[in-house]
Amino acid sequence: MSTDLKVVAQQPDKELPTYLAAENLGKATFKLALPAIGEMLLQTMLGFADMAMVGSLGAASIAAVGLSDMPMMTATSVFAAISVGTTALIARAIGAGKPAEANSIAKQSLIISVLMAFVFTTLGLIVARSIIVLMGAEPEVIPLSTGYFKTVCLGLPFMIITIIMSGVLRGSGDTKTPMYINGMSNIINIIGNFFMIFQSRVWDFTLFGKQISLFIPGAGLGVQGAAISTTFSRSLAGVIILCLLLKGNVGVKINFKEKFRIDLVIIKRIFNIGIPAAIEQFLMRFGQLLYSRVVASLGTVMFAAHRITLTAESISFNVGFGFALAATTLVGQYLGAERPDLAEKSGFSSVKMGAAFMATVGIFFFFWPQIFLRIFTNDPQILDNAVWCLRIVALSQPFLAGVMGFAGGLRGAGDTRRVLLVTMIGIWGVRLSLAYLFAIVLGYGLIGAWVAMTIDLIIRGSLLFFRFKSGHWKYIKV
Repeated sequence: MSTDLKVVAQQPDKELPTYLAAENLGKATFKLALPAIGEMLLQTMLGFADMAMVGSLGAASIAAVGLSDMPMMTATSVFAAISVGTTALIARAIGAGKPAEANSIAKQSLIISVLMAFVFTTLGLIVARSIIVLMGAEPEVIPLSTGYFKTVCLGLPFMIITIIMSGVLRGSGDTKTPMYINGMSNIINIIGNFFMIFQSRVWDFTLFGKQISLFIPGAGLGVQGAAISTTFSRSLAGVIILCLLLKGNVGVKINFKEKFRIDLVIIKRIFNIGIPAAIEQFLMRFGQLLYSRVVASLGTVMFAAHRITLTAESISFNVGFGFALAATTLVGQYLGAERPDLAEKSGFSSVKMGAAFMATVGIFFFFWPQIFLRIFTNDPQILDNAVWCLRIVALSQPFLAGVMGFAGGLRGAGDTRRVLLVTMIGIWGVRLSLAYLFAIVLGYGLIGAWVAMTIDLIIRGSLLFFRFKSGHWKYIKV
């Protein structure tokens, strides 16, 4: 990726697709964001049910899943970053009216997906226990967490395909199909949990005055049952999205009947955007992993409180994610159509919409935190700590919207290097250092760690705002 100091020509008279017309900017933002929001909210609600099921098994089970999820999220951040490169390039191609180029980018992205899947799955299975130990798991949690991690790794290839191919669809402006596929996957995961986690049991209830006993079969596998259900649902999602792209039932088609070859030019373009994004996401996730390691050192109960607070916060976070996706797609498509003015407006529009919602949810987090937290546990010790954490992070919700939305817009423009720099400053320079200082050195514990997180979000949101406002991203060639 290189920058060109020559100003990109703005062509206000250039004919745009109807949905990209200036007067339809707000409508286009909602059209892209709402399916993604629906997908993430469904995922959140089902995540609540998932955590509630696991949470009923006790603090050790909550910690086992949480300790496994953090390194998994660190790894998958790399795939999501490659998806960013794919989304940005396809958005530019679609905006420029070049569908054949978009198809070629999608094909090369699939090749990358398969190669990455093989490498990361193999590594995950080999080093599973070592990762869990490094995460600071207590002795009774290690076997539970290791077994969960290994099983989830088996579904990693399909998860990688789903993440990167979803980026293909979103770059083309199709956010509905990923919503349907991932929503279906999450529903299947919950149904699977219902039968795999718990023992067979008899449910007695009254219907129309009659006493009815219903036998519900169950495998009784506990945490391992949750892992099996997760792996199956992710695998199914990967197969479905791949079939749709191969058949051409969506806006982009991958055709392997044509001459097969690896296009190094396209792959280089994807990596020019994706590698800085991958480094950024890896450093962010690895930093979050180390942050979780600091929290885990406070004990199983504190980590359980930390985990359920993060899950509760995802109500707000996932809506912001939907508007960030809209910013990524619209900024890329407007730049492809040579309308940097509308690209800037679309970025600010997405952030404003996201911030309005997240600030509103933040009010509920602050004044009525137990409404969200009691979904997962009634343990008073866990709740007492989680309540204060949710109140603290409520203050940062508008800044979190800025972090997500402005970063999404910059990624859509291909300005992933600057997002990388801001992430390094925030996560490594602010969050980790302050978390260790507040939680460990000064002895404020979990509350100190969440204060550090909030300060990080405020600083990153401000830095990304100034970068997007500067407009330098408009002149980046991809």
